Amino acid sequence: MRPRTLLAALLCCGALVGVVAAGVTADGGALTQTWSSDTVRDNEVNHHAVGVGPRGDVIAAPIAAVPNAETIGPHSCSLVRLRPSDGATRWRWSVPAEDCFTHALTQPAVADVDGDGGMEVAVGTTQRALVVLDAASGTEQWRVPLSTYGYGQPAVGNVTGDAGPELVTSDIEGTLVVARSNGTVTWRRQTDMAVWAAPKIVDVDTDGATEIVLGGDEGVVGYEPNGTRRWRSDVRASTLAVDAEGRVLAGNTARLVALDGATGERLWTRDLAGASRVHDTGDADGDGESEVYVGIPGNTILAVDTQTGTTEWRTSLGSGERRTTFAPRLADVDGDGTDDVVAVTNGGTVVVLDGTTGEERAAYERNVPIWTFATPADLDGDDDAEVLVRYGDGRVVALDWTTAGGGTLVVRPPATGAR
Repeated sequence: MRPRTLLAALLCCGALVGVVAAGVTADGGALTQTWSSDTVRDNEVNHHAVGVGPRGDVIAAPIAAVPNAETIGPHSCSLVRLRPSDGATRWRWSVPAEDCFTHALTQPAVADVDGDGGMEVAVGTTQRALVVLDAASGTEQWRVPLSTYGYGQPAVGNVTGDAGPELVTSDIEGTLVVARSNGTVTWRRQTDMAVWAAPKIVDVDTDGATEIVLGGDEGVVGYEPNGTRRWRSDVRASTLAVDAEGRVLAGNTARLVALDGATGERLWTRDLAGASRVHDTGDADGDGESEVYVGIPGNTILAVDTQTGTTEWRTSLGSGERRTTFAPRLADVDGDGTDDVVAVTNGGTVVVLDGTTGEERAAYERNVPIWTFATPADLDGDDDAEVLVRYGDGRVVALDWTTAGGGTLVVRPPATGAR
């Protein structure tokens, strides 16, 4: 347990702007809000995460509105580039009003897609297309038609072995597309299932060539670089993660399953109490073994050994009416050279956990729901990651680790970690 101090007056004032407070822990650290974007909408269901470029200088946030619940205008559903220093809007690219609803834009990918040294932003849209924009200006460069709208973030990587990267994307009808950097389609496959998870570009058999893994409501599929299906498992996956050894971790409604990425063979299965959400694998406890970090209902986070499926620690983030817990992320938040675990709950809480024990180190709360995972990125070049949180009301909040005295004390049920 870590001490908390109640500042009733501050909490009351904070509630007026939707913020409860930043959480300070006994080891002298806090998560402090550095900015909040001016991208609010008249709904609380925005649920596609923020995209950030590899240098931390391009932040792209998908913002959506809800038809019949709020007025829909020409910029109600927009991809907005935010300035890293203060969250100000640099440009916005909008989906037409007739195509505007809650899934209007996926989490964008930010990368040098065409190899010219500049960044591009790639996003799936309800215009039934993957759209690529120039990151500097927000102007559209090209688009690739899809069967319907996308849901997961597009992936960027060298799939075919040709010069330059490719873009890999999928839509919710299970269409998988690999496109070159000029927008021409290399190959397209139909998986005949609903796909919510982002595709993964990985070398599953450590042979130096990258494969593609896609998960959906009817299975997980592995593809060769040329589009040949390598294997298909009947394991369902609403979220996917892949570890350094090529193990595929599939999270679904009741189980967490590990698959051999080279063959699709099931390695182990964990039955869990509700949906398991995964995103990152790594070795945050420094034991030389890979873990996958799992969010499960009841505001609970697990660290699970990817080789054996055993739980290394379990943490409860406290009770509350909203019980959904989204996929934790790994990032060195405090700049000490080791990864922390960043977890969010549907109730609006962001928590930094110790990667070794699962113990809470700092927390931040805002009285607005969260419907997706956080995005860590080093926005200011200080070698520690800031945390970008996509709140349901359309705002993006940037949080930074500060030492004691830089935050505000808050009372909340403390998280506990146990081996």
